[in-house]
Amino acid sequence: MNDWSAPTRAENDALRAQIDSMLDTFNSEKSALLDAQAQASALVSVWSQDGLVRASGTIAGVSEVHIAADAFKRTTPESLGRSVTEALTELTRQTTQAQTQALAPLSASMPDLSDLVPGAPSIKTLIASLTPPPPPMPEPVVQAPETLVDDSDDEEGDYFRNRSYLR
Repeated sequence: MNDWSAPTRAENDALRAQIDSMLDTFNSEKSALLDAQAQASALVSVWSQDGLVRASGTIAGVSEVHIAADAFKRTTPESLGRSVTEALTELTRQTTQAQTQALAPLSASMPDLSDLVPGAPSIKTLIASLTPPPPPMPEPVVQAPETLVDDSDDEEGDYFRNRSYLR
């Protein structure tokens, strides 16, 4: 019988070392991925600039919108709506930034499809082109001055304004 196909002990040891190295790399990358996932899914809370609205959530979505108790006394519905939009926009920006920062070390170390298969398209470039730009910041909240009704030409208004009720 020919013994030329049987691997030598040195070849087995080299293969075993290579597999052990691959397993160590896999375990360290798996641990880094779990850490990145935890970091990216951390709860973020932001307030609107006027302090009326707090939005909380993660990259998965909004978990709470809190409106200050005196918000309806301090602002108009239109301004409050802009404050809610502002807080939600900032929440989205911060959670997206946290996800990008958490996953940056992993995406830098992973090979791209074009690295593995010559002539293949780059998956990293494709993903970057599909990622939407962050939403624009909303207009600053400006309180509209309250206007009083001009009833100076109203005869009935003159009658009640000039009458004493404490007689």
